Amino acid sequence: MPAPKDLDPEASMWDLFGAYVRHLRTLAGMTQNQMGSALHSTGSFVGQIETAERKPSPEFVAEIDRTLGATGLLVATAFHAYRLAEEQPGWFETFAAAERRAKRIRTFQPQTIPGLLQCEQYTRSLLRAARLPAVTVDAWVAKRLARAHLLTAKEAPQYWAAIDEAALLRLKQEPEVAKVQLEHLLEMAELPNVVVEVVPIDSGLHPCMDGSFVLLSIPARGECAYADDIFKGKLVTQTHAVADVERRYDLLRAEALSPSRSQRLLRDLLES
Repeated sequence: MPAPKDLDPEASMWDLFGAYVRHLRTLAGMTQNQMGSALHSTGSFVGQIETAERKPSPEFVAEIDRTLGATGLLVATAFHAYRLAEEQPGWFETFAAAERRAKRIRTFQPQTIPGLLQCEQYTRSLLRAARLPAVTVDAWVAKRLARAHLLTAKEAPQYWAAIDEAALLRLKQEPEVAKVQLEHLLEMAELPNVVVEVVPIDSGLHPCMDGSFVLLSIPARGECAYADDIFKGKLVTQTHAVADVERRYDLLRAEALSPSRSQRLLRDLLES
């Protein structure tokens, strides 16, 4: 029998829900197949719920809760999982799911620091600048911080981030945020799976001036690209379109500072 997949309860509320299901199922002495039979379902579906690959309906959550002791914990957790999902567009959920499956992630953000490298203070400042309601800010901050655990997970993906120097220089307007964010970037850059490269302003115009993107390498799916704007995002899988994004990214990296020089620049900004 294959070993059960590792769970990461901090990845999202649905991952936390799945971890609770597995824990309560184990305490009840039930296999996934036995629990599936009790729910008039399958062991495979139970496994997909535990790994957050499938989201059960509220009615099915109630059935799971009754089967595993009627503690109310699963119903309460699912309620918050649904609520957080409603506060962000469905297209983002599609991207986040693809991001979790990726073995390699490459990204460039021309105006901001990439989401997985943001500290809480920086994320909160960005959202407040957009004058979003406090409850929305809190929900998005929690979600983004949960996503960031992806980079320190047991089987973390290789992560390459190109950051425009302009995004770093904007931090000078908020010194307290700048200190924490720059320290966080330096800490993340030390991880063996993370590469941070700064695109200096004096490089002039470059091939990625017109937008941000993420390149994802997903097992059994291959390469895909993701791009977004203020209102929506799009996951691109067409081979020619993904190849064009990769070509631009390679040209951009030719203009970027090396990882060691990028870290030196981050330290200089921190000291200044």
